[in-house]
Amino acid sequence: MNDADKFIIRKAILELAKTGTPRFTSIDDEVRNLYNINSKAINLWDFVTAIGAQLSRPPYDPYRETISLDISIGRKRSRKVILNIPLIIYGNIAIHYSSLESVHVALNRLAEKGNVLGLISEIEINTTKDNKRKYPLFKKVPFDINDGLEDYKKSHPEGLMLQYKDETSLKMLQNFRKEFDGPLLVDVSEVFPLYIKTILEEGADGIIVDTDKVTKNERYKGKHAIAVIHDAKKAINDYYKGREENDDDNAILVIAGDVNSAGKIVKAAALGANVVGYSTSMLIAHSNMYSEKPSDVSSIADNVYRHMVGTKGEIKGIPAALGYSDFHNLSPSDLRTSSIDASIQGDIPLEGIDRTYKEMIEQVVNEYVSEKGIKLNSSETQEVVRSIVRE
Repeated sequence: MNDADKFIIRKAILELAKTGTPRFTSIDDEVRNLYNINSKAINLWDFVTAIGAQLSRPPYDPYRETISLDISIGRKRSRKVILNIPLIIYGNIAIHYSSLESVHVALNRLAEKGNVLGLISEIEINTTKDNKRKYPLFKKVPFDINDGLEDYKKSHPEGLMLQYKDETSLKMLQNFRKEFDGPLLVDVSEVFPLYIKTILEEGADGIIVDTDKVTKNERYKGKHAIAVIHDAKKAINDYYKGREENDDDNAILVIAGDVNSAGKIVKAAALGANVVGYSTSMLIAHSNMYSEKPSDVSSIADNVYRHMVGTKGEIKGIPAALGYSDFHNLSPSDLRTSSIDASIQGDIPLEGIDRTYKEMIEQVVNEYVSEKGIKLNSSETQEVVRSIVRE
């Protein structure tokens, strides 16, 4: 163990001895608070950075070399939908029809240029022969639906989205899987992290988690979106552990909520998100904010189009700078953090140490147990580690 490791552990143990609770803030946090640099609530995204390309993994030139963003949605039991940009415009609150129409126009223009995004919406867009939908629609089905899916099939959506609330939702999912051969996405924000295994067993093609909603729940109160993404991905990985399935046939993780910039999209992807749910209302607000024209359908569509093209360039450029030709090759090992809290919540290695805070604590516990001749099995050791880091 080097001096940096010892310093971090020593600070944590002193904090534990002094207060009776583990240390959760980094020295950077203390400096910011001391000088009141950040008077607002600490945003852990700001404490997470990505490691640039190394000699062993040189960077790519996104203007000359192909950087893949494609993602396939669909498992063995359903036909697949391909997105060229791993984003789904996600209307998590009601918006005006005219705003949705602007998004429709922009998504069609993007699709014509080979930039296919998805849209989740409950509202129908009145298309014409010359203005057909050219992007995949995931029709949002109300929780209290009593009839079959015939009315929802009429618009020929590529996929459906169901909000999971209780056992009634599970029965609906079972019926949907029998009646519909396209991808089924299930929003589990209200029950997260419960029932994910059951939902995947019933054939869901994707899990949607809105971090803004989850972090308001009692179980995740005080935690950050980083913890939600980490736990959601772990739940999906645990389901597939030991199964002989092709990765292309696995359910995807869609993360919505506090992921509203290119930097956060890339960090969320590294933590395990396959697709990001991009807020419709924020997209429209962003377009209006920077527009000098009247907020009509055409001008908003122009701004949405430009914004998404710019976002695509950014989320291609960052992985390329990290040395990846495929956006989905990003992993937590590409991230570093100066915050102990972020390291604990997202299992992210600490800067200058290249190990997570939990791994460091685990090493100290193992060394102490060995030195004192204490007999602990692996599960007991992990319980001690969890009690120290308070996962």
